Amino acid sequence: MYAQWPFHLEDCQSKHSPAQWDAFKIPIKLLKQSHPIQSSGLLVLPNELLLEILVHVDSVGQLFLALTCKRLLVVSSMTITMIPSAPKHRAYHLDCSAMLALLRVVQPRDARGRSKKSWAPCCVCYRYRPKRKGYWKGVQKRYPKEMACGILAGYDSIVQSWSEKRSSSYQCPSCWCEERVIKYGHLA
Repeated sequence: MYAQWPFHLEDCQSKHSPAQWDAFKIPIKLLKQSHPIQSSGLLVLPNELLLEILVHVDSVGQLFLALTCKRLLVVSSMTITMIPSAPKHRAYHLDCSAMLALLRVVQPRDARGRSKKSWAPCCVCYRYRPKRKGYWKGVQKRYPKEMACGILAGYDSIVQSWSEKRSSSYQCPSCWCEERVIKYGHLA
C-alpha cells in the first residue's frame, strides 16, 4: 500500500458510497485451507479480541488486516468489511482512484509471488485483462464486419498497444470496442 490510499478510499466513499460499495467477499476455498502456525503476538490472540480490533479500525484497516495472512483473513470473514465494488463501479463507468488502487493490491501473481506482467488492469471495467495478442483476436469478431471496417478500424493498433510490455494503455481492447460502439454505433 502507499500513503495516498486512505485519501483515495475516503474520496470514493464520499462520492460513491454506499451505492457502489459492497461487502468484501472471501472465497470459501481460501477459508477452508489450513494456515501455518504464526509466532506473531497478534495472531495468537483469540478470535474475540481480533474481532474487537477489527471493529475499531476503518475499512482500509480492516482490508489491510484481512490481506495480511490467512489467519486474519479467516477472522475478518466473521465481520462485514465494506470496500469499493468493481461491478458496481463498472455499471456507472466511474473514474475512481480507489478502485484502481484496490486493483493494484490484488493483482495476479505467479508461483513465486511476483506480479504477473502478462495481465494488466483496465481502468474502465476494473478487471485484470490478459495482455496476450491471441486472446484479443476473437473480441473484434463479435461485431458485424461493417463495424470492424468502420468504427472499429483501429482495433489492431489498440491490441498492439495493450500487448506491449511497458504499455501505458489504460483501457482494454474490449472496453475500447464497447466505447466506440456506444459513441459511434449510430453511424455504422
